[in-house]
Amino acid sequence: MSDPVVTIIPLVPNLTLPFPASPRTRSEIPEGYGVQEQCLPFTAASGLGFLIPAPISFGLCNAEEAPAGCRTFRSPIEPPIAAGGQRDRRVFYVFDNAESLFRGNAYQLEGIPDKNSTPLVEAGISFFDRPDQQHLFKLHLPYVWRTEAEVDTLFLPLINRAGKGVEVQCGLVETDWYASSVNLILVKPAGPLHIRMGDPVAHAVLIPRHLRRAGITVAPLHSRLNRETRKELAEWDRNHRKERSLYKSLARDHRCRVDSEK
Repeated sequence: MSDPVVTIIPLVPNLTLPFPASPRTRSEIPEGYGVQEQCLPFTAASGLGFLIPAPISFGLCNAEEAPAGCRTFRSPIEPPIAAGGQRDRRVFYVFDNAESLFRGNAYQLEGIPDKNSTPLVEAGISFFDRPDQQHLFKLHLPYVWRTEAEVDTLFLPLINRAGKGVEVQCGLVETDWYASSVNLILVKPAGPLHIRMGDPVAHAVLIPRHLRRAGITVAPLHSRLNRETRKELAEWDRNHRKERSLYKSLARDHRCRVDSEK
């Protein structure tokens, strides 16, 4: 089987686009045994799929703390202040980016459906109108994400990476046919938020559709699988005491064996 491929269809020029994730999550790794980068499950998870960089520079902070040159705004559907309550002093901000046709918190999408069409307007950041969702906001990704047939994309918070205060809600999108851009749903942090264009804000992992609904069984105590697994566990413990990096070497041997059988 060939590796799955994602195709990105940009809707505006000069974007910071998704890129394959790396198992390396820190620029400097401390010396000595036991660092997280020596854990194969940790690095395997960190290297899954793709990292989604912020397409714009944006943030949420007190108005007097907003960076110079930005545009500040509040949600137009921010709920009224309750009796005796205080309004959130924070405002959202964005920076214009003429190279990507982004100005005033909006992209100008040209050429849809063709070059003679009037440009469409797509928000950079938008909001929910429901009272129970005022703690959320949307970050729009100005490109269409397209996968092969029967392959979905699971959009997630960053896996094993510090996210500069961004908390992304998970979403599964049928990207083999979905013709619109994907909007990431973010949670308003308790404190200030400052994101630069290009900062990783989310992770994307490809999921074959037939794996969506997996079954689960429990091996009976008297089953052969139960007995054999207990023996394997005892052997694992014995060998692991001799070699702390046993999982790495066994995984490497297993992959080599599988590759030779293909």
